[in-house]
Amino acid sequence: MRKLNKLADLCWEGLTLQHVTYKEVVIPYLLFFILTFIFELFLSFLFIFSFFIFGSFGYKPNFQYYISGGILILMLIMTVPLIITIVKRSTGTVLLLPKKQ
Repeated sequence: MRKLNKLADLCWEGLTLQHVTYKEVVIPYLLFFILTFIFELFLSFLFIFSFFIFGSFGYKPNFQYYISGGILILMLIMTVPLIITIVKRSTGTVLLLPKKQ
């Protein structure tokens, strides 16, 4: 069990770039996760919209439809803490533009 916890900690450190402070790496990584979050919100909207359309026409979706909804929720649950952690760990400032030297 300890090895599994250590593996989970190492994965979290890798996903949140805990040991990386180079802004030219952190900013594109953060932008990638923000775009991922926006895409997941779009997919959530499509899932909810299709659920109402299916209900209005009396169509009952199959099991894979509900599994994909569960996977989408899990992806959203994972993406939001990643974005928050990356922003907090990146020197405590908002990373919009790199400083000019």
